[in-house]
Amino acid sequence: MRHWRMTPRWAVLVVTLLAAAVPAAAQDRTRQYLGLARATLEQPITPAELEAAVLSPAGVLAIAALFEKAIAAGVVAGGGVVTPELGGEATLYRGQLRFVEYPDALHPVIRRMLDLRTDPQALLDLLTGSVEGQQILAKTGGLHAHLFLMTTKPPTDDQRRVLDRILASAVAVHFKTWMVTPELQHAMIEQHEWRGRYVGFWHIHPPVQAVGGSMQGFEPSMEDMNVAMEKGQFLTIVFQPDGFDVYDLEPLATARQAVLSKARVIRYRSPEWEKRFGTGTPTVPGGLPAPSRP
Repeated sequence: MRHWRMTPRWAVLVVTLLAAAVPAAAQDRTRQYLGLARATLEQPITPAELEAAVLSPAGVLAIAALFEKAIAAGVVAGGGVVTPELGGEATLYRGQLRFVEYPDALHPVIRRMLDLRTDPQALLDLLTGSVEGQQILAKTGGLHAHLFLMTTKPPTDDQRRVLDRILASAVAVHFKTWMVTPELQHAMIEQHEWRGRYVGFWHIHPPVQAVGGSMQGFEPSMEDMNVAMEKGQFLTIVFQPDGFDVYDLEPLATARQAVLSKARVIRYRSPEWEKRFGTGTPTVPGGLPAPSRP
């Protein structure tokens, strides 16, 4: 995850100040969001509650839908399929998890960037014409200079091959990860209804796409663990060919230690999941059974 640094107190202050300049409906949703903190302090979410919600039929289907959406949004780069991470904030209401997804502003730019890779001038114009594009240029070594060279005279085949390698690197950095800015977070808060108690930030680690099917996702990274310590929680939902693992990283924040062994892991395994994702043949909606417990 690429992330912005903000303390919980400052995050609440920003949301509160911005709320004064928005319409009544948006202000109401902002008040709902801020009210999650009080409800959670009065009745903290227990590990048992979180596990029950994750492993419930509704929880399993919600997580399956996240992975299916990510897989459908994959792009081809560097000779393979790259599946994006998705993320956002989650609540628990009446025993059910609700995953509110926040779009990554860089992902649409990356997708358009790949569409324009055969037109260096159009690609350079795209990336220099927006804040998001400039961020990609600044953090992708050699991209800006190489595009400039390709636009001064007709590009060679060697230059095009180098560009493909640079773009594949940009995809790996900016498309395979997820981030949210305070401004985008606030905009999404205003668009959604908020009920129940606050779980925290979440993101998925989607499957690694291979010739033989979907391989398991990666376990939480050191950066994920640092985000959890900063924000108090960062649920990391990792794809497995026959299910998924949900890493509850809240214990790391409590212990102030970025040690993965301290995480609570909720595991779901089912033959139906493997059929749904491993073979690419989806089951009937609602058809995933109760989990097996390893």
